[in-house]
Amino acid sequence: MNLPWRRRRDVGRWADIPLFAELSNREIQELGKVLHSKTYQSGETVFQQGSPGVGLFVVMVGSVEVRQEEEDGTFLRLASMKPGEFFGELALLDDSHRTATAVAVDETSIVALYRTDLLALAETKPRLGVKILMQLSQIVAERLRRTNRALKDVRLMADSVKDGA
Repeated sequence: MNLPWRRRRDVGRWADIPLFAELSNREIQELGKVLHSKTYQSGETVFQQGSPGVGLFVVMVGSVEVRQEEEDGTFLRLASMKPGEFFGELALLDDSHRTATAVAVDETSIVALYRTDLLALAETKPRLGVKILMQLSQIVAERLRRTNRALKDVRLMADSVKDGA
């Protein structure tokens, strides 16, 4: 695929995307062979809660809202993703269904890395595959730590309200 920021002076911008930060220019070019790009219009769904998870998505231009549908049909916004940020990463690690819906907020260009392509890349270029998976695991671990801290804060607030009642 023709990568955004492919020109020599722009390749450094890939280093701004945490998942690709440790990759060399040559590795980015190899990865580019398995990436898929797509543009979504404002309000268009990237993926739906409950659908099979097939890959990770990187926002190149625009923004995406990740939200979860509640039992009463309302939506809880979980995150807003802007250029350079990625979402849907758990699909690279397992075959589970999506736990949220992702919707383009405005006209948005996205690059996708599908699980099947990552696995094929890891077979043909094992070192590159390991580098990507190690970086992904570090990012997922940090996101889990942040979630644990936030959960602890909420629990402490709930306990203090309970004790004050």
